[in-house]
Amino acid sequence: MRTSILVILSLLAFSSYAQKYVDTYDPKNEEIKSLLSKQNDLNAFGAADLKVGDLKGERALLVGAYGGFIINRRYLFGVAGYGIVTNVEFDGMVQGQTEMKKLNLHGGYGGLLIGGTIAPKELIHISFPIVLGVGSLEVVDKDFFVNNPADSEFTIENTVFFVAEPGLEVEFNITKYFRLGAGMTYRYVSGSELDNIKDEDLTGTTAMISFRFGRF
Repeated sequence: MRTSILVILSLLAFSSYAQKYVDTYDPKNEEIKSLLSKQNDLNAFGAADLKVGDLKGERALLVGAYGGFIINRRYLFGVAGYGIVTNVEFDGMVQGQTEMKKLNLHGGYGGLLIGGTIAPKELIHISFPIVLGVGSLEVVDKDFFVNNPADSEFTIENTVFFVAEPGLEVEFNITKYFRLGAGMTYRYVSGSELDNIKDEDLTGTTAMISFRFGRF
């Protein structure tokens, strides 16, 4: 008997709650949850990177910058760009010549930046930046015009390519508005069309240091 009374009371309570929900529910007032909504915390940031890795078997330094927005202190959206700043010299061939000679590599890449951060409020935390975009390279002969020492460079060949570069970075909260990071990336290159350089010569790991500024 006591069990029956409890069941009846439970049904009455559920019925009352359900009726109240039906009476107050208005689908017009229900906002669809999304990453980019006014309820989310949105802050701008900017950063500078130094990357060291191998290009065509030679050690190279790339300098770049990226910026965008941090959503809810965790998700990164923005753009990034990097360029070769050191002299990357290798032995290659010039069309029409039979002997190998010293050639140089110029160029860079950039595109969309996405990523995420684990435990962003902690002193030390992990960040996962990913760059997806395109790049451009030139193979240059610095001594092509031997009779014109003032301007002897000549572009032997050039190309554009697709690049995807995921990374893993350990970040340190130096101040509320400055973070210092260090980590590794893997740069994957596809679609380059050069006689002297292949996709495999541009693909590989890099070590990086990052200086990020913003309201974190």
